[in-house]
Amino acid sequence: MTFLSLADGCRHLGIDPKTLRRWLVQAHLPVQRHPSDGRKTGLSEDHLRQLACLHHRSLSALPQQGRPLPAPGAVAPLPAALLTLPEQMAAMQTQLTALQQQVADLSHLLQHLAQPVVLPAPAAKGPPTPAPSAPRSRPALAAKPTPPKKPTHVIPLVEASRDGQYVVVCPRQGLLAFTPESPEWFAWLATQSSFRFIGTQGRFTAHHEVLRVPNGAWRAHRHLRNHSYNLRLGPTQDLTMAVLEQAAATLQAHLR
Repeated sequence: MTFLSLADGCRHLGIDPKTLRRWLVQAHLPVQRHPSDGRKTGLSEDHLRQLACLHHRSLSALPQQGRPLPAPGAVAPLPAALLTLPEQMAAMQTQLTALQQQVADLSHLLQHLAQPVVLPAPAAKGPPTPAPSAPRSRPALAAKPTPPKKPTHVIPLVEASRDGQYVVVCPRQGLLAFTPESPEWFAWLATQSSFRFIGTQGRFTAHHEVLRVPNGAWRAHRHLRNHSYNLRLGPTQDLTMAVLEQAAATLQAHLR
């Protein structure tokens, strides 16, 4: 007699365990104990076929008749596919060794092909051409000494200070002690040929024309926008601060 567990019976009939137990009660078929393990319950193959016939069910493949039941605690035999795994692993190891040898042979061949081919040098057909002689170096010419630069000519400065006073700065004597428009101021102007003026209205450079014209007057000069402007100031005794400021304002107007 073939013993089937309740779970196998449900699987062959395609029903759940509650339905199987209800069918067994309706057919007055008892649940049987396992012949070697009383803890397990199930049903025989005959009862399973009887239930299938009563309820018009088709059974799936059943265990073969007379197949011995596994003893409690016995280990089920391994499938045939697992038994052949060692042979397959050995065959794969042999194939891997052969592939490694092929890779090594290919690497050696590539290294041999990568070596440059040295061609023999062509034989000389005639006498060697002598190399051109290096040109004779000319003696270095003695460097001409650079003439010293002429010192920049600095002229005196007459400038308006922030407090509205005017100061006279001479490049050799420094700040002069006299006040513009004083007798010392006009005496100092008589000894000068030029000076710079920076007033409150503008700036210019004053030149004395006494070298070209006897008793010549002073003139104001300023270079603006690539153009030179000149303005007559008058003789030395007329060079007051008002005259200088007026001339600076007139020349400054050319910037507008």
